[in-house]
Amino acid sequence: MGYIFEAEIESIIHAVRVKTIGEEDDVFLRKILSANIHPAIKAYFKAEVEKTLSQERRLEYRSKKLSYSLAEVKSLEEQIDLLLVQNYHFSLQEFESLLDESVHFHFNYLCRPQWTLLNFIVGEQRRVSSSTIEKRLKYCIDYSYFPELIKRFIDDHGLVEVTYEEFKSLIEKIDHEVVVQHSSFELAQITRALFDFVESGKMVPQVEFEQQTLPINAAIVFFDDKHLSDIRVRLEFERDHNRVIQITSDRLADIIEIVRVGNEDATARPIDLPVGIPDDIQQVSHEATDQSASDILDDETSREREAGTVAQATENSGASKTPSIILGEEGEKLLASMPSIKRKEILDLLTEKEHRLIVKKLFFNDEPAFQGAVTEISLLRTWDNVAQYLEMLFRANEVDPYSKVAVLFTDKLFTHYHSSPAEG
Repeated sequence: MGYIFEAEIESIIHAVRVKTIGEEDDVFLRKILSANIHPAIKAYFKAEVEKTLSQERRLEYRSKKLSYSLAEVKSLEEQIDLLLVQNYHFSLQEFESLLDESVHFHFNYLCRPQWTLLNFIVGEQRRVSSSTIEKRLKYCIDYSYFPELIKRFIDDHGLVEVTYEEFKSLIEKIDHEVVVQHSSFELAQITRALFDFVESGKMVPQVEFEQQTLPINAAIVFFDDKHLSDIRVRLEFERDHNRVIQITSDRLADIIEIVRVGNEDATARPIDLPVGIPDDIQQVSHEATDQSASDILDDETSREREAGTVAQATENSGASKTPSIILGEEGEKLLASMPSIKRKEILDLLTEKEHRLIVKKLFFNDEPAFQGAVTEISLLRTWDNVAQYLEMLFRANEVDPYSKVAVLFTDKLFTHYHSSPAEG
């Protein structure tokens, strides 16, 4: 990668090893999938097992006289395959090898997604089939806008295969749209996946109210991959002249804003945070809170009053809100689910009290982490993708998905996505 992240990578490998195989000589996939480890590692192991099963299935002899195509037969085969995958048996050597491979792969993907996608999915081939692309995208669960938009683009155009040049152009254009349609704060929040992956290697949980940090070299690689050389150069200056080794998400956002507006005093803050609006003048849509949500909020309010109010947001500048139409008419439709207005729609689903409660109970009072999650969700088009993201989020934060607050947040998003024209 040009930069050494072996300390972080070894910490993640150690944490996964302790939480899965431990001192045993073998382990089943089902134990890995149920362990409290980063979801990306689980996805990688599962995808590898599914690939092995698929290879074995292709070697099977099947008589044309037997009706394997019957819906009932296919349904039973799917159940059998699920059991086979869940109960795949890893030897210690196989586990260690795949664990090392998966952590290195995902660290690469999170630091430089464009480079990783191009090399992993297409590699040295001049063209690759659409089915191969879909299978390999299973390994990439973070930055979910990439796999979703790639698959949609292929489906919308009915492509059977994609050339190296076409795939390279597509991922560059997708990433470009993400950059130009998001503010400095939002762009910094997209790196939360990288922050969380590094954090997953720490055996001691993060102290409440303490912000996560990221090796500044990882941020440098991230923005270099996005061809944002001005931000990369500024981060290198922070590293070489100011001796910055680790960086927080908030500081990263400020640096992006400084570069974008050319003002050393610039700061980047979310523009959509609630600013202490009195309950009696909140939007009418917020007054329609269901009874269960009201009960939760009343219980919380009666127990304690949080000191102060959420910091008032400052006006954002420097990030273009006008999408550049670089994929043609179809491309414009493809990326229509990604504008920043979607992010505001999600935040508007919550009253001020609900906002505070969700940040407190689901994100442990880490407002930037909540804002990062909202940014990620705003990039997703369908409820299925959102549901998968929430499952990953709750597991990573060790939150009970059936707790009252988790159900409240889930229900709000479920209702929104099923009432949206983009759904389906």
